[in-house]
Amino acid sequence: MSKFKHRFKIAEQADSCLVYTCDENTAQIDFVSKSCVRIAIYKNKAEMLPTFSVNPNNEFSANGRNRLSTDGFELYSPEKNISSSIHTFALADNIKIKLSPDNFILKYYQNDSLLFSDRAPLAYNFEHEFGSETYHYISRTENERIFGLGDKGGELNKAGRAFRIETTDCMGYDASESDPLYKHIPFYICENTVGCYGIFYDTSDTSYMDFGKEINNYYPPYKYFKTNDNCLVYYVFFGTKLSILQQFAGLCGKQAFPPKWSFDYCASTMAYTDAPESQKRMYEFISKLKECNLSCGGFYLSSGYTSIGNQRYVFNWNKEKFPDAEKFISDFSDKGIEIIPNIKPAFLDNHPMYKEIADKALFVKNPDGTPFVTEFWDGLGSYLDFTNPKAFAFWKEKVKETLLDYGITATWNDNNEFDVKDCDALAAGFNGSEVQASRIRPILTYLMVAASYQAQTENNPKLRPFLSTRSGGIAVRRYAQTWSGDNRTAFPDLRYCHYIGLTMSLSGLYFYGHDLGGFHGEMPSRELLLRWLQHGIFEPRLTIHSWNSDGSATMPWSYPDILDSVHSLFAQRKQLLPYIYNCAYNAAEREIPMNAPPFLYYDDEELYAYPDTMMLGRDILIAFVFDEGREKICTYLPKGDDWYMGDKLLEGGRIAELTIPSDAEMPYFIRSGCILPTDEAPYGFKPDEKIVFTVYPLKNGSFESEFFCDNGNSFEYLKNNCTHLKFKVHCDESTVSVAFENTGNTILEPDIRLCSGDTRKLIIKQ
Repeated sequence: MSKFKHRFKIAEQADSCLVYTCDENTAQIDFVSKSCVRIAIYKNKAEMLPTFSVNPNNEFSANGRNRLSTDGFELYSPEKNISSSIHTFALADNIKIKLSPDNFILKYYQNDSLLFSDRAPLAYNFEHEFGSETYHYISRTENERIFGLGDKGGELNKAGRAFRIETTDCMGYDASESDPLYKHIPFYICENTVGCYGIFYDTSDTSYMDFGKEINNYYPPYKYFKTNDNCLVYYVFFGTKLSILQQFAGLCGKQAFPPKWSFDYCASTMAYTDAPESQKRMYEFISKLKECNLSCGGFYLSSGYTSIGNQRYVFNWNKEKFPDAEKFISDFSDKGIEIIPNIKPAFLDNHPMYKEIADKALFVKNPDGTPFVTEFWDGLGSYLDFTNPKAFAFWKEKVKETLLDYGITATWNDNNEFDVKDCDALAAGFNGSEVQASRIRPILTYLMVAASYQAQTENNPKLRPFLSTRSGGIAVRRYAQTWSGDNRTAFPDLRYCHYIGLTMSLSGLYFYGHDLGGFHGEMPSRELLLRWLQHGIFEPRLTIHSWNSDGSATMPWSYPDILDSVHSLFAQRKQLLPYIYNCAYNAAEREIPMNAPPFLYYDDEELYAYPDTMMLGRDILIAFVFDEGREKICTYLPKGDDWYMGDKLLEGGRIAELTIPSDAEMPYFIRSGCILPTDEAPYGFKPDEKIVFTVYPLKNGSFESEFFCDNGNSFEYLKNNCTHLKFKVHCDESTVSVAFENTGNTILEPDIRLCSGDTRKLIIKQ
């Protein structure tokens, strides 16, 4: 057999699966659902690493899942037409797949137009034609748009660029171009003139994605994926951008539903825990909250609480800084503020527990069994090997013993990029087979987060845990929220972090946020801090966090002369919390992102010219100011819906002009045909709640709306011990009629009002 020529023949065939072989190569097609297909290319004797990303049953396994498993899939039997030259498969929604057995070239059609295809004459690296790594080349069309890949920087549209798929600790990164950042998510959505498709490459190995940066005269335009993995397993999704995202997210398991307190302002700063009298500084924080009349749901406790000298030692409490940690935690909890302690998966080589852990062989190791040592936080250290069941159990024990038993209910899983690239470093692996640690870095992160989650659920089985993780693959969505990491204090980074956040959301990480104000650099200016807050109040994670170069702490009261503006923005967040929490429920249960660019929902070309906008749920549209010294902006209202701004109803498909001073509350547009729940009780240090349901009606027609709430912190909602209101609204020229029922077990009599400016009669039926 000559290279570049590979004739595949069917070796096995079933309703939803076909297996082809050619010499030592196997190619397998699984029809995962009516709109998703999985392709696997591998050598016959290759041993595949398990997947921890694909998990439709949402079940934990310390050994992961066979990458070719179909457990939990719907499976679909397409119409097949198999001839000697072309094999054709018909899926739903007029999707056809045509396979040429020569070199196993796949072409995908939508409504008989070519959506995309493998690159001919050869798309896969069957016999090292393209070198030693594993490749997949596919077609690229002019003006296609690409979204996803996790926390990638730059514009929302990634077309024409190239990216490394791996994780790194990139403190002070440039949000416009630094790469890689913290996440490993080789999933993207591509939109072209024919339609949309999504591709997810199921691998934990370091990879590379080129969306058209490379050009080769011998081939038509292409893009490609390259990985260090020894096989290629990838999923192709069809549908709208939203349905593709939802299919991918569902394939990977449900996003954990965070407790309600985590959507309030959660504070943090390196300065407080790096200070000599940290506990005193923390109590001063509570006093300042009271003085400024600000509410707070949590405090991210930076790693300075673990210090010995100038270094940080996970699971160690510095008794000089925190002489009575349990009382400190209890006092904060009594004020409704949960402590979220920073924990890191590496132990410095002079850590008090290092020898004990090394003697038990719980670290990632060298071939001779000694701990693998690498750079970590001002010293040398070793990473815990979470594929080792004893190390997994050790972590759980220490999380409980040093944190949860003190009254803590949350964890901040940080610095967990597992910066191990040496091919000699070994992990215990899965089912008794050692593996290069460099190949499973995002899996190690996932297992760390899973161990923390299990410790928390075992310690407080009735409480929904709260976890935050900086790094990881898509699997971490099942346990934790995330953020964009150690960003910079600069106006350009504000804009590009907006894009990074939406990119994470378009990659299945719905619960995210940023270090508002910027983490690394000088204290933000008044204007920059306010612009960050104007943005942050509409995102899931509302946290100011800093490590300013002058040692100062960025806090809500950093500038006393703008405190009234900060207070107003926090009050606006509190007013929206019932809606935000309802959006969180929809994200966890229905895969509807909390934040998304409007083009995820609207087929409207004009939207791409206005990237500085964002949807909060399906009913709120916000336009932001990201440029220093600017107040006036223009934004675009999507076609297909009308939009309320205050008491004015504006038609979709038009440009709206806004003036947004940096010290003002944020204006936003509300979609007609919705009911918006808001909290109208006064805002303050210990706020009450008074939910009001405001109807934003259509000019004519009917619509439905739903509202969820529960006790905010338990799993009781899974037993229907919650409020679940279902509204049906009919609008005509003279009346707006609202009927509702509560299908949950918790009684709530809704206070329903009609939006200001609408003079029709409101009729309420139960």
